[in-house]
Amino acid sequence: MKLIIWGAGGHAKVVLDVALATDVFSEIAFLDERPLETTVGYRGRQILNPDEGIAILKAQEFGHFLVAIGDNRTRARCFEEGLRHGLIPATLTHPQAIVSPSARVGPGTLVMPRAVINADATIGDNCILNTGAIVEHDCAVGNHVHLSPASVLGGDVAVEAFAHLGIGAVALPGARIGQGAVVGAGAVVLREVPRGVTAIGVPARVMALAGD
Repeated sequence: MKLIIWGAGGHAKVVLDVALATDVFSEIAFLDERPLETTVGYRGRQILNPDEGIAILKAQEFGHFLVAIGDNRTRARCFEEGLRHGLIPATLTHPQAIVSPSARVGPGTLVMPRAVINADATIGDNCILNTGAIVEHDCAVGNHVHLSPASVLGGDVAVEAFAHLGIGAVALPGARIGQGAVVGAGAVVLREVPRGVTAIGVPARVMALAGD
């Protein structure tokens, strides 16, 4: 198989490493909207603008893709565009990750080294489970979620679409994190973070808006 990595910034470096570690892909190329001199990590491989590049790579029999962009909204937009062009989302799991046989991982999701997904957990489409992230039993993680390095979901945690847990953030068992919410680095969620807000601290509290 031939893989397109959509994005050629810093996160694309680690996506490339995971793709190479799986030993599945015969060739890898990159798409990126930025000028070539602003990109990193493509290591001599093709890097093309998506507007023309998708057709060129499809003609070269590239059929699978994974979006290597940390921002959830941007990653979702590129994911949907790839689907519209008939590309197949790849699910990449590093050999040093642990995924329970009863867990479900959606298409387009990246599972980094030392990440753990335990029994009966479900991970949505186009997610990032970054280095050392832990998803315990019976968790439900929605589409386009980013779990940063060393973040931890206790058992039966629900994380809705587009949410982002920062580095080392923790959600205790049974907690709920709403759609598009951001949990700051090192924060500890005891019960719930409403949709669309940013919560920080131990225990995690919603940040006050300017003027509140």
